[in-house]
Amino acid sequence: MVQHLIVPVDGSDASWRAVDVAVQLARRSDTPVDVIEVVFDEHDAGEAEARLTERLEQHDTSGVHVTTHVHVAAESVAQVIGSEVEQHPEVTVVIASHGRGRSAALLGSVTEELLERIFGPILVVGPHVTTGGFDGPILATVDGSHESESVLPLAAAWGIELGSEPWIIEVAEPQSSMSADVSESAYPARLARRLAKDSGHPVQYEVLHGEHVHDEVADFASSIDASLIVASTRGRTGMSRFVIGSTAAAIVRHAPCPVLLVRPPHLAP
Repeated sequence: MVQHLIVPVDGSDASWRAVDVAVQLARRSDTPVDVIEVVFDEHDAGEAEARLTERLEQHDTSGVHVTTHVHVAAESVAQVIGSEVEQHPEVTVVIASHGRGRSAALLGSVTEELLERIFGPILVVGPHVTTGGFDGPILATVDGSHESESVLPLAAAWGIELGSEPWIIEVAEPQSSMSADVSESAYPARLARRLAKDSGHPVQYEVLHGEHVHDEVADFASSIDASLIVASTRGRTGMSRFVIGSTAAAIVRHAPCPVLLVRPPHLAP
């Protein structure tokens, strides 16, 4: 699954945090990494190349094949990266989030545009991510919708490749925790059994309780030292469960590990 990683940087410390994450993932999956900076004036290319070389020397890339490239954009950063992905479908983009608000303001305009341009997962590195070795469990969030469940095969595939155990996580309303009703766990349990059968590997599941999905998912990820969260950019709609404007973006903002955002197949361009 992980065959080639592209990391867009813009000179900021936040963007280079994604490089550290990509290098750790590359060590785990024996994958090359391309660090890309995009400029809008060809006269800036030389300075950008020198900056990339100098900055890369400040990061530990031992054991990983890392290359740097400067591209001159005619349209946008996302257009350049999207073209690279189109030419190399096996590429996974690793990108840091920017901003403090919801949706585009949180994920950053480049990430938002990439999610519109390409069909494929994007690994987003939020502000609270600490670089790990990708040896912990993988969490896949579901909410009862087909869109959220579409991430499960990908979560299983990444789990197999990284040697990590997948968990299916559902967040229920707080009042549900007052009941000992076994049927509450029937939905994630059914999904776990099906995914384990299809993948041939064990799958765990858990029902969490809370008003805010992102808080519960982030706290659980911390408690089991998860290495990755997989989430759909679309899910069940409603007053308290709608994405990308709230749930998926908020998970990125609060997660202690990277979030693999997946756009449901029917939303492909």
